[in-house]
Amino acid sequence: MRILQVVHGFPPDANGGTEAYVRDLAAALAARGDDAVAVFTRHCDDHARDLSVRRWTDGAVDVVSVNNTFHSCESYESSYANPAIAHFAADFLDEWRPDVIHLQHLTCLSTGIPRQAVSRDIPVVMTLNDYWLICHRGQLLDLEGRRCPGPWDGGCARCLPPGALATNAAFRSVRTLQSLPIGGVSAAIGIAARAWDAATPAERTRAATLCRLDHMRAAVADVRFFLAPSATLATAFAPFGLPEHRIIRCNQGISTARFECVQRTASNHLRIGFAGGLQPTKGGDILIDAVERLPLDRVVVDVLGGNGGYHGDRRFADALEERLGHAAIRRLGSVAHARMPGVLANLDVLVVPSIWIENAPFIIREAFAAGVPVVASNLGGMAEMVRDGIDGLLFPAGDSAALAVALRRLIDEPDLLPTLRAGIRRPMSIEADATWLRDLYVRAGASQQPAASRQPPVAASEKRGASSEQRAASDVAAVILNYCTADQTYLAARSLQSSFAPPADILIVDNRSEDGSAAILRRSVANAHVIESPDNRGFAGGCNIGIRAALENGARFVLLVNSDAVLAPGAIGCLRTAMDDGVNVGIAAPVLLSREEPDHVASAGISFSPSTGRMRHRGAGRRVSAVGSDRLRCVDAVSGCVMLIKREVFERIGFLDEAYFFSFEDIDFCLRAREAGFEVTVVQDARAYHEGGRSIGRRSARRVYFATRNHLRLAARTGQTATRPVRLALVTALNAAYVLVSPESPLVGGAAAFARGVWHHVIGRYGAG
Repeated sequence: MRILQVVHGFPPDANGGTEAYVRDLAAALAARGDDAVAVFTRHCDDHARDLSVRRWTDGAVDVVSVNNTFHSCESYESSYANPAIAHFAADFLDEWRPDVIHLQHLTCLSTGIPRQAVSRDIPVVMTLNDYWLICHRGQLLDLEGRRCPGPWDGGCARCLPPGALATNAAFRSVRTLQSLPIGGVSAAIGIAARAWDAATPAERTRAATLCRLDHMRAAVADVRFFLAPSATLATAFAPFGLPEHRIIRCNQGISTARFECVQRTASNHLRIGFAGGLQPTKGGDILIDAVERLPLDRVVVDVLGGNGGYHGDRRFADALEERLGHAAIRRLGSVAHARMPGVLANLDVLVVPSIWIENAPFIIREAFAAGVPVVASNLGGMAEMVRDGIDGLLFPAGDSAALAVALRRLIDEPDLLPTLRAGIRRPMSIEADATWLRDLYVRAGASQQPAASRQPPVAASEKRGASSEQRAASDVAAVILNYCTADQTYLAARSLQSSFAPPADILIVDNRSEDGSAAILRRSVANAHVIESPDNRGFAGGCNIGIRAALENGARFVLLVNSDAVLAPGAIGCLRTAMDDGVNVGIAAPVLLSREEPDHVASAGISFSPSTGRMRHRGAGRRVSAVGSDRLRCVDAVSGCVMLIKREVFERIGFLDEAYFFSFEDIDFCLRAREAGFEVTVVQDARAYHEGGRSIGRRSARRVYFATRNHLRLAARTGQTATRPVRLALVTALNAAYVLVSPESPLVGGAAAFARGVWHHVIGRYGAG
């Protein structure tokens, strides 16, 4: 069996409880010998390029880690549903080909990962390690540190990060400022953010929270089993809507072998341990309050953990700095996972004073494995794990006086500590946990065949060559328009042929190139039909030749592809699936990325205003993380660079308008399809890469001429008749401004082309011009 663990951090970069558990679990699964194990995770390195990938092996475990500093995020949504990370994960799934995926945590990664797994027929199991699916802070605590019931019944009214609802531009600006090494910038950002927060209506933050909640439900809808390490967590997720039969209570194991040789030493002091970051949720201040009530000469307190900020806010940690200078307190800092048995052996008691309703703290299991009783808050999973008076003591959460009383009992009652030690039950071993989980993976649908005895499993996209995706592509015909770009057309055709779901037919229309392109393409592109146009009919006319041929051959769907576009292997299958999933979808397009900068968007759909005639490419120039996480997004129009069109659209509205010749015919076609009742969508999972400007040149005056003339033609056709004069004036002004300020427009030649475009629109001269 090939098992992939997905977690938000992995040692040595991250050493929290979940991260340490996943490392031990992955090693235990791999140690069985008949399983291959990998981990997909995240690290945070401000000195490395954001979204860069590192790979290494941890024993027998393959580890792939993506760098996410959040500086590439351009919206609140992209902070939890990062499309770029989801696509990195998709590439790894296609490469490594797991039989099952175990999601341990998706924070700092992307909620798009489960969908990528399901689309490849890979069963998914998920552990609920905290409340992150229902609470963006993960711990059901509000901004003031008060426990929150969750987003139900009016909760989450004012709990989003202050800048979360800013515009995308403001979001990017803050990220940029935060990265500058300028004194006072962080303080200024903090002041501005708090002012923004105070001015943000509660209903806006609540609406954004509920939108996130709906997104999370959809993201995990296809998870086979949810594992709840505590009854507390299972109960908390009941309002979220997870079916009861898919929630399984579980214990989690630890590497008990590391604790078998622990040697305990005696001491005249009560040796108290605290493990956790200096965050308000962990209750470090409560422990300090309690220690200050104890006799100084009777206690020693070891504080383990870093002093990083809490959700970027360092005020709490900074306020504790002076108090941590107490004479009884020793600061050990972050302790490597491998050193924990020795550190715990030098303690008499571990204190877990968390104020949030913890799930099943890993540190409590480790303390019990080392024979150390635990004093914990009487909350949630802590109260489930610690039996009061048997293997530890419980106290009311947040009550430092009660904690001091409990610790004083351990000083004043000599028999209490030995009694509590004797009551400790040995935790489950990680080996037993791995065996139980492997059986669960089989129940979820994973193959039982030993990984070592076979080749890596066939990727689901290839399996669907035997099923849905490739069968679906058998009714797709692709049309590539070539004009003097045989080298680019070859690459476009090869990208189609190497797709996971290649089209049944590829039609290359040569638009009378007169440079020998047709003959070159016939020789170089196998299994493609080259059609020669008797004359250059522009983009619209050339595409129409191929469209008619495709429909005459019985195609149900026509895929238009520019010669300078290259499709990702899964793009056609994603587009075709979108047609099946959306009853009214008539046109579907991928997210277009720049071939020069593949992490930047060229177009994620087009917005068009019928009142002003203005059009914009969504996300243009921004990072791919800005396109959002919705699988399908309805838009006004999409670029004709790559678009999949249902046969019924042509039957109802006809073909591309050849009067445009070049540019704006794609927008016109999409708007006509929408008027006829079809939806136009961008499929966020589909990717294509576009170079642009090869056939007519980026700085060509002819480009300015066609853009001006055709923009005016489209503006005249759309919108209300009464506002047409104003609309045409605005469009004329926009195109004039483009000629004056754009570096891609030659000033003198562009001005002449602009004037000619306006005049030809006035006299109704269209086509080749």
